[in-house]
Amino acid sequence: MNTLKQLIQYRNLDQQEMKSFVQLMMNETEDVSLKVAHLVALSMKGETSDELSYLTENLIATTYKNRPYIEDSICVCGTGGDHSGSFNISTTASFVVAAAGLKVLKHGNKSITSKTGSIDILSALNIQTTPINEATKRVNETNLAFLSATETYPIMKTVQPVRKTITTPTTFNLIGPMIHPYKLDYQVMGVYDESKLSTIAEALYKLGRKRAIVLHGAGGMDEATLSGDNIIYEISQEEGIKNYTINAEDFGLQAASNDALKGGTAEENKHITLNILSGQDNGPKRDVVVLNAALALYIGGVVETIEEGIEKSQSIIDNKEALAILDQVGGQVYDNIG
Repeated sequence: MNTLKQLIQYRNLDQQEMKSFVQLMMNETEDVSLKVAHLVALSMKGETSDELSYLTENLIATTYKNRPYIEDSICVCGTGGDHSGSFNISTTASFVVAAAGLKVLKHGNKSITSKTGSIDILSALNIQTTPINEATKRVNETNLAFLSATETYPIMKTVQPVRKTITTPTTFNLIGPMIHPYKLDYQVMGVYDESKLSTIAEALYKLGRKRAIVLHGAGGMDEATLSGDNIIYEISQEEGIKNYTINAEDFGLQAASNDALKGGTAEENKHITLNILSGQDNGPKRDVVVLNAALALYIGGVVETIEEGIEKSQSIIDNKEALAILDQVGGQVYDNIG
């Protein structure tokens, strides 16, 4: 059966059919409108965990037959698509997580559904992304490497016209953090759509993450926030999947609205990040970075509880250890704070 017809009839795709779906999407000669129809139909049907894992595996296979691996590797990122206008929370948290000793391989992109993507702020910070063939060396030296999705998956440029045609988030928002070029041990993945949490958690489990957190932030964000209960799905290959909620106030952090986390241009977000890591900003923006970094330290086994992760993240910022990591990877630190 034609894959588009099958999707329109709300029938799920098997592994071979998903391979055909990916081949269509990556074919530069295929009509964009046909690709749009397939992607919209899949998103409207609703993806199963099998479909997400098949899609992820097939997309990875277009570029990586044998993915690189480094022990204690982690990526902290969101799907995008929440239209919150927040500053670059996960990018800022990555400096904290790297300072704690985990090997952070931050995979990001230029803005598609937000004002400033992770690659945009890195450019403002004068931090270069790391070519994939140099990433292991870089992360062993500094605990942190930033990977550009357009460099790690140049074939994905064929999907960009399709994504830009569709004004709402699609399946490609969901799988963006999942197609990491490295075989990760750990992951913290924020999701804009609460209804997708369990499906994504199951997919990450099937993809073999050692431990991971999939979360939906209070107020609809794809980061843990300070405005209420954050929904967490915790994945472990040993213990399966469990879900619960966390509230920033439970860990001694002050509640704050999501509006308090607003960012702006890449230049404005650069100053937000520098002010947090230099200790000049002790408000909600710092607290939300602390909370998200704590989740990464917990799932990565650096600490045994999220509460311990909060304390360690605060200490790392206070001692300028995260700022030192930013300095090591080549970022502008001292001349641009304020």
